[in-house]
This record gives sequence, structure tokens and C-alpha cells, in this order.
Amino acid sequence: MATIKWRFVDPYDTNPATNSYTFEINPNDETTPFPTRQIQSMRTTAPTGQVLMFEAATPTAQWSFSGTVLSKAMYDALNSWVYGRNRRIYIYDHFGRKITAVLTGLDMKPQRSTQHYWRHTYTISTLVISVGPATVGELWG
Repeated sequence: MATIKWRFVDPYDTNPATNSYTFEINPNDETTPFPTRQIQSMRTTAPTGQVLMFEAATPTAQWSFSGTVLSKAMYDALNSWVYGRNRRIYIYDHFGRKITAVLTGLDMKPQRSTQHYWRHTYTISTLVISVGPATVGELWG
């Protein structure tokens, strides 16, 4: 099976030349894009001490992913997408999930390399609004 490349898509940009970006190299690390449920529990004062549970609306999840940059084109694209698009975008990952998110930060760190002048490691921080189902891959048997 071929590698599925990560992709950013801006649903508000109608120009096909600028409304998407396909990663040259997929991220190699990420946190979970799923939010933590907000559940509170209390015991009643009754002799049996039943537990009552209350759940609030699910908040946005803070999600980050990181990887390596080897070219100026990828370096510029990541900066442009994080700091130039102040709105929700779609991120399609290697599972084919459509993740609706707002990119909130980019941390680039230069790395030594004799072969790639633009070599950096990066971490992108986001707020995740929703995560769609996986559409690619096989179930482990």
C-alpha cells in the first residue's frame, strides 16, 4: 500500500492553486486529536450513596503533530498555513480522516545537515473541532 500524504485544505479559498497543500514528508509524531470528555461525579447524601454523573459539552481538543522539513518550499508552506490562514481548515491524515481544526502555532528548530540546508524539525499546535472517520487502511486481525 502506498503512503498516504497528509494534506491541508482551506474550504474558504476558492483558488485551486492555493487552497490545498500536500506534505512532502508526513509528520512522524502526534498527540491524540480526540478531546477528553468533561465528566463530573458526586455521591448523594442518601444512605446508599448513589453516584450521580454529569457530562458537559465536549470541548475542543488541543492537538499537536511534528516532523521534519528538508526544503525551503515546505518551510515556507508551513509558515504560510499556520500564520496566514486565520480560520478553520481541514487536515487529511494518513488514515484519510478529515480533521477540522484551527492551526494555532508553529515551532521550527533548525537541525544540522550537510545535505539539506533547510533541515528543521517542527511542531504544529492546533485546536480540533471535529475528527471524521478513517477511510484508509486495514483493520488489524
